[in-house]
Amino acid sequence: MTRHSSPSATASSRLRNCGRAFAAACLHAPVRERRRLLALVLLPFAVPGRPADVPLPGMLDQIGQQEERFWSYFPSVTCTESVTQTKLGSKDKPLFVHRQTFDYLIGLQASGLDIQVDESRLQKTRSGSKANVALLETNGFSIFSLMFHPLYQSRYEFTPLADQSTSDQRLLCLGFRQVGTDHPLSVLRVRDKEYPLAWRGKAWIDANTWAVVRVQAGLGDSMEYLGLLRLDVDVTYSEVRFSDSTAYELPARAVIDAETKRQHWRNTHVFTDYRRFAVATDEKVEGPKK
Repeated sequence: MTRHSSPSATASSRLRNCGRAFAAACLHAPVRERRRLLALVLLPFAVPGRPADVPLPGMLDQIGQQEERFWSYFPSVTCTESVTQTKLGSKDKPLFVHRQTFDYLIGLQASGLDIQVDESRLQKTRSGSKANVALLETNGFSIFSLMFHPLYQSRYEFTPLADQSTSDQRLLCLGFRQVGTDHPLSVLRVRDKEYPLAWRGKAWIDANTWAVVRVQAGLGDSMEYLGLLRLDVDVTYSEVRFSDSTAYELPARAVIDAETKRQHWRNTHVFTDYRRFAVATDEKVEGPKK
């Protein structure tokens, strides 16, 4: 278990290409050992009010409040993370696939202008040898909607978009563009040097609960000078219920696509089997209500 402490919760993933090491989106900050992890990521529960009647600043305030309430109410959860790393050829044909599963816990704590990120990954299974195949290494995408936390909102420009509806859900849509690179949410690491990643994309918000249900993003600024042509992220959240019957929108799936002139990778992270995690005199793991 490690603790990452920084004024920002950065993210990072690593990809190797002809001797060059890239990184995109994984938790990065000074590391210190710790004995326990506190509080997971994100997301909310219902509040009064009709989103359609709330102007943009009010919407962002409500979403930000949900993130803060979540951490204070819900100290921590753990889950199983299944990671599939795929190297693609022409016409997106898989050339190599590597699979791993982890016991996964990631916790966030906000204190003043500081956010501390605690991440733990314990490998359970793996299949496929990496050998000499260059693969994209990714982690930290479960906190991607952290851009809606009050400490991060000022670093993004948000634009209301047309609402979308399904048979049982009305979704509010917001476009976003990163406007500041101080304390970035994500960085690109090339040979131990870090470059802030500026995201541009779209988020879907549940109109009844203010929960973030999906975030899609790509690079806001070109990084071709580093050899990276494209970096796309698609993170979805789904409802999880625990024994108190309260529903939470937790990370369900994250798909990351990265492409250079000669190589193309796609990583998929799937988060399942959420349990409440508590460390006290006794350790207790509680599964969702069936």
